[in-house]
Amino acid sequence: MLFKIALLILPVFLLIAAGFISSYLQFLKKNLVDNLAKFFQDFGIPFLLFFNFAILDLNNAFDFRILFSFYSSMIISFFIISCVSYFIFKQPYMNSITLGFCAMFSNGVLLGLPISELAYGSESLFTNYTIIIGHAPLCYFVGITFIEVIKTQKTTFALGLKNSVTAILFNNLAVGILLGIGFNFLDLKFSTNFEELLKKGTTWIIPLALFTMGGVLYYYRIATSYQLPFAIIFTSLLVQPTIVYLLGRYSWGIEIETLRNAVIMAAMAPGLNAYFFASMYDNSKDLVATTILLATGLTVFSSSFWIYFLS
Repeated sequence: MLFKIALLILPVFLLIAAGFISSYLQFLKKNLVDNLAKFFQDFGIPFLLFFNFAILDLNNAFDFRILFSFYSSMIISFFIISCVSYFIFKQPYMNSITLGFCAMFSNGVLLGLPISELAYGSESLFTNYTIIIGHAPLCYFVGITFIEVIKTQKTTFALGLKNSVTAILFNNLAVGILLGIGFNFLDLKFSTNFEELLKKGTTWIIPLALFTMGGVLYYYRIATSYQLPFAIIFTSLLVQPTIVYLLGRYSWGIEIETLRNAVIMAAMAPGLNAYFFASMYDNSKDLVATTILLATGLTVFSSSFWIYFLS
């Protein structure tokens, strides 16, 4: 059964592996990978989110129980790794916050969406989009606020908060989500033909983004120490989805057919935004890069386990 599930989701990881191998063989040069990554980060993924939120049934998509369960697991994971990094591994404060950010930012768009669709069908993805609404904004808000507060020690909390909100509002993922929700909320509609054209036009975004992700992973700097990366991986792939499952099932009584997509989203490896966050503050890039690389490879096994467990 587990082997069959692994085969089901294998195409997602084969695309990443193809990008990694293409970069290793130098078919994909670093400047091309950087340009592709910038394109998907600045336009491709935000446009995909805009379109899907524009046509999403928001009445069915918004589920407070799912949001509470998932976002609580994110915050708990953030504090676990931030504290472990600071108190046990003696990392500086800013590095600890960056590593905490890495632990809470699961790759819900590039991994969670395609794996959930392969496992449970496209009609189940409203749960995924429920989570995506606040996923990136909340992660950035938490991470940036904690860092900006310490950077402005002699100023005010309000300044750190202002810097956080500004960074979130100028984040392209958040812009795409907000524009899509606004389009939907105003009850604007695409014509049938134009909507079908856009659906076909967005089908290539995730596969090519996964291929590009493989190239990006190849060109990352890799750390020589693996203790902290494995602590983050354990938290991301096992602790975080466990918290979602326990809160969803036993605190809110969420049906497994709805909850399972949320658990899968929580069980994904840290996303590339964790590396962008580390680059933004220029710390722990090697540890974050190592974590993303190893966790992405291990997700094929952990996601197979969670799909089996939830079945």
